[in-house]
Amino acid sequence: MKCPTCGSTSLRKNGRPNNRQRYRCKDCGRQFMEKFPTSRIGQEISVSKSEPTTLTEAPRTGIAILLLDVENLKIDVNAEQFLASISEYSLQVKMAFANWKNSSLSKYDAELFERGYQLIHVPECKNSADAQMMSMGAAIGRQYSDAKAVFVCSSDWLLTHLCNSLQNQGLTVYRVRRQPDNILSIENRSTLEVKHYSVKMATEIPPLEEFVEQIQQLLQVEHESISRRSSELSIIASLLEKRCEISLVRESKQNLSQVVSEDAEISAAKNIPTELVENEENIQSKMVDLPEINSRAEFEQEVMKIISNIPVKKNQIFVNLNLVDEKFMAIFGEDMGQVLKDLKINNDLENFFKFSPKFRAKKKPRSKEYQVAIAAQNIQTVNSEIIRSPEPAENVPTVNSEIIRSPKELEQALVNIIEVLAAHDPHGYICISIIGTEFKKQYSHSITTILKQLNLSKKLINFLESSNVFNLKKVGKKYKVAIVSQE
Repeated sequence: MKCPTCGSTSLRKNGRPNNRQRYRCKDCGRQFMEKFPTSRIGQEISVSKSEPTTLTEAPRTGIAILLLDVENLKIDVNAEQFLASISEYSLQVKMAFANWKNSSLSKYDAELFERGYQLIHVPECKNSADAQMMSMGAAIGRQYSDAKAVFVCSSDWLLTHLCNSLQNQGLTVYRVRRQPDNILSIENRSTLEVKHYSVKMATEIPPLEEFVEQIQQLLQVEHESISRRSSELSIIASLLEKRCEISLVRESKQNLSQVVSEDAEISAAKNIPTELVENEENIQSKMVDLPEINSRAEFEQEVMKIISNIPVKKNQIFVNLNLVDEKFMAIFGEDMGQVLKDLKINNDLENFFKFSPKFRAKKKPRSKEYQVAIAAQNIQTVNSEIIRSPEPAENVPTVNSEIIRSPKELEQALVNIIEVLAAHDPHGYICISIIGTEFKKQYSHSITTILKQLNLSKKLINFLESSNVFNLKKVGKKYKVAIVSQE
């Protein structure tokens, strides 16, 4: 066997892709594939003139060749398989042109070699890969006599001349270019048919007509799904009305009426029995108005009523927040978080109870669930457990959540905030900046503004030092404060 370029017999084996032996010339470096010997059986068979259709029905033979400018375009395995599916000829020969000494291609060359590519090295120069592709591509017809199709994979305009040359040789040429958004366009130069392939999605992008048809099918499926789910929702609403003996609230009435009207239209269009629609109309006629909450004070008062009516074990005052929310929803038809959102107070239910002076909140041990209690009761800490004293305290100061009118109320507000922030360490010190941030969230004013309104010192540090309720210490450049222990 000789090298097809220089005729040298000094060869070495260089892999076996697609079960065909590949050789590399030691003199010129050319890589080429082993050619199978042509069978002589077909030459010895004489075909009579009376059987001309035997040969015309034989399948077409030939191979496809892929020329890849690696420095301009990279093709993964999925894109390569898509290209192979376009051509009616088997993709047998793949050549990759690049400066393989470039460090950025150090891993890609090994991948291409494993995929059966012939790695053609070009010097480091502008358009050197294009020039090498043009010189070798022009001789493809002589080197591979069975070549029928060629993929020219590069976006460089110089390779247009190569495409014209290959077409003049009678080959089918596919021009593969890179488009924005990781899209490849594959143009058949003979038929001018263009296909598009998404590298990111690893799939072909369909034509507009086919895409519109797919969208219509999806819309039809979604429409049927919505109709089915609306019917299921009607049944669930009916069961909920009967079992829980509650009715839907304000906005839900309007939404339900819209659902019912939509169901009626769907049923009329498809001649579906309207029993579910009639059931919903009966439910709607039996609805009654639920009590409404229009202010923060009303909300806090109703929640305190619910907490006080929930039975608890002996020596315990905290109840599960989820249980309070369930009781609240059974009465008002909405959960507490939605009511807070409607009142524009605080969307986070847990934070509301943390920083509200009328409630106390804590996490259950080894759990993410919260428990709440009414803060107006005397609470003592014994053996790390919260218990209720036999008689409620009478002189526990409370603070209006919106207005602070005296230094005593300001002091109590700061105590409530520090107790919440130091829940895991009752005597722990909290940074003053953190206290100021939480204070502004709760009262919509800064501590400095409140101090100014009360004609006190404008500095919080001076106010804390003058109070016998707080301990103040300086850590570095920051001040921290804690509640004085009453033990």
